[in-house]
Amino acid sequence: MVVCGKILVDTDARTVSYDGKIVTLHPKEYDLILLFLNYPNHVLSYEIIIEKLWDFDRIPTHSSIRSHIKSLRQAFKKINFKSEIIETVHGIGYRLNRLINCQKEANAEISPSLYVMKKFLKSQAIEYLVIDESFLIKSMSPLLHDYCDYPEDLKVGIDAGHAFPEFIGFEKAFEKVRNKECERFEIKGVARSCNPNRPEYINFYAIADDSNKQDQSGERLLFIFFEDVSEHMIYKQRLVQIENETYLLLESANREFSLPKILV
Repeated sequence: MVVCGKILVDTDARTVSYDGKIVTLHPKEYDLILLFLNYPNHVLSYEIIIEKLWDFDRIPTHSSIRSHIKSLRQAFKKINFKSEIIETVHGIGYRLNRLINCQKEANAEISPSLYVMKKFLKSQAIEYLVIDESFLIKSMSPLLHDYCDYPEDLKVGIDAGHAFPEFIGFEKAFEKVRNKECERFEIKGVARSCNPNRPEYINFYAIADDSNKQDQSGERLLFIFFEDVSEHMIYKQRLVQIENETYLLLESANREFSLPKILV
C-alpha cells in the first residue's frame, strides 16, 4: 500500500482511490500517479518521467506526456478532487499537488484497515475467535473450523469450550487478560486431536479488545488468535532428535577409545 493524504494505492491490485472513491485510470496514468506519490516533494521534468516510465525504444513525445497528465487530472476530477492533482511548474515539469503534501503530513499516523489485517493474518496462517464475558462465541474468522477439534460446535452463541476443550481450566487466565491484569495469555504447542484437518501444532494467543467496537452492548470482548506452528515444531523436534543421536554417537565413540586404557 502507498498512502498519501486521502490517496490510497494498492500496488498488488493496481488500484487507486481518493477519500474512499475508486479513481479509474489507464495503466500509464496509474504509473504516473504512483511516480508522483513516490516523489511528493519533487518537480519532475519530462526527461525524468520518460526515464522512470518508458523504455528507450519507446520514448514518447512531450505532447504525449501532457496528454497522459491531462487524463490523470480528469480522472481525479470525476471523483470530485477540486484542484489539479498534478500541478504544472512552467519551464521545468510537473509536481504533485501541494495540498496532497499537506494532507500527508496531517495523516502521518495511519492504522491498517480491516481488509489489510485480514489479508495479513491469512498469509501468516492465523485465524481468530471473538468471545464475550460469558465465554460465548461472538464472531470468528472464515477458516477457523480447520483449527477446531469439534467444528460442528463452532457456532455463534455457543460456549467456546465446546469447540475448543483446550480452553477449559484457563477461564481465570482469560479473565485476567480481559481485566487488563496482564497484556495477553498464551498456550503454545497444542498437538492435534480428533480433527484430521487441524494443523499438527497450534499456538493460542488471548488479547483483550479495549475499543468495544465489536459489540454494541459494550461487553468487553476477547480475541483469541490461532497460529499454525506445525512446521516450526516439527523442525524443532527434528533438531532435538539430531542432537540426541549425535550425543549417543559421541558417547559410543568415547567408550571405544577408552576401552584399551581400561585393559592396560
